[in-house]
Amino acid sequence: MTEAQQRLADVRAAIKDILEKGQSIRKDGRELRRADLDSLRSLEAQYTRDVAAEQLAQRGARNRISYVKI
Repeated sequence: MTEAQQRLADVRAAIKDILEKGQSIRKDGRELRRADLDSLRSLEAQYTRDVAAEQLAQRGARNRISYVKI
C-alpha cells in the first residue's frame, strides 16, 4: 500500500468512526472531540485524487487527463 493509499484509508476510517460513534465522546467528566467531518471530507477528496494520480503514473499514462468522480 502506498503512502497516499494509507492516508486515504486512515481518513476514511476516521470518517466512519465519527459516523458510527459521533463527533464527541464524554466520559468521567472529560470530553473528546474528533476532527471536523467537513475537513475530513475535503482530505478524502484530495487523497482520492492523489491515489488516482499515482495509479495513472504507474500505468504510464502521464499525459492523459483523468477525472475522478467524488
